Order: sequence, then structure tokens, then C-alpha cells
Amino acid sequence: LLIPGRLLATVNQMLIAALFALSFNVVWQQMRLLSFGHAAFFGLGAFATIHLMRAVAAEAIFIPAPLLPVAGMLGGLVAGLIIGYFATVRTGTYFAMITLAFSELLHQIAPQWTGLFGGEAGMSSMRMPSLGLAFGSVEEVYALVVLWTLAGGLAIYYL
Repeated sequence: LLIPGRLLATVNQMLIAALFALSFNVVWQQMRLLSFGHAAFFGLGAFATIHLMRAVAAEAIFIPAPLLPVAGMLGGLVAGLIIGYFATVRTGTYFAMITLAFSELLHQIAPQWTGLFGGEAGMSSMRMPSLGLAFGSVEEVYALVVLWTLAGGLAIYYL
């Protein structure tokens, strides 16, 4: 694929947004549930990944870098199970309001809980080499994003 390097970061974000939209489609179109907390699961998955990346960088554990997005999936899954336990008691407008309440609760807690969320500045981590790949270049990150977007899209389609 011949995309200029400066556009690859944008394409990466577009692919991630497409996967987000596919997952929202499952909840909205197929299950007929309007979730206002969908972005919260996405964000909690991202924080699960960044904490795992920091543990790998500190050499506390070893996980190959291409498998780090699994932590995001599991983080979102755990958050979804916990919030879903309370939210799925109702449907329709009540479900939407319960998910909105959890999302807003997380939005208010996150800036104050600096140990978990990094406060207003958020959290970051260095890209670490794994399996002979440095994931330092935008092209390598693009390949990883394409791989996981295809895997996630196929999983959503066939499940």
C-alpha cells in the first residue's frame, strides 16, 4: 500500500475508529441497545494496554509487543462485564441512561485517579522492540494496526 508516511498515522487512527464503529454496530444495530458508555470501554482497554506496556518495559513480565492489544481487549471485556451486569437489567432508555451514568462517573474519576489514569496528562510508554521488530516506525505500527483491525473485524463479523 503506497501511503505517504505522514498520512499513515491518520490511517492508523481511522482503522482504530473503524474497529470501534464495528463494535458499536454490534450493540446498536444487532442488539438494539444504545450504549453511551462504549467509549469508556475503549478507554479502559487502552489504559489496560498502557499499564501492560509499562510492565513489559520495566521487564516485570514478557509479552511480545504484537500481542499487547489483547490486554486492551481484555480490559474492555472486564469493564463491559462489570458495567453490563448492572446495565442489562433494563433496556431502552433506561439502559442508555445507566451506561451514560457509568461513562460520566469514569469521566469524573479519571482526572483525579492519577495512579491509574495519569491525571490530566494521561499516560505514555516507549515503544519496545519485540520479535525483531522495533515498532518505532509508523510503517511497523501501521502493519500491526492493520493486522489487529482485520482480526477484530473478522471476529465481529463471524461471531
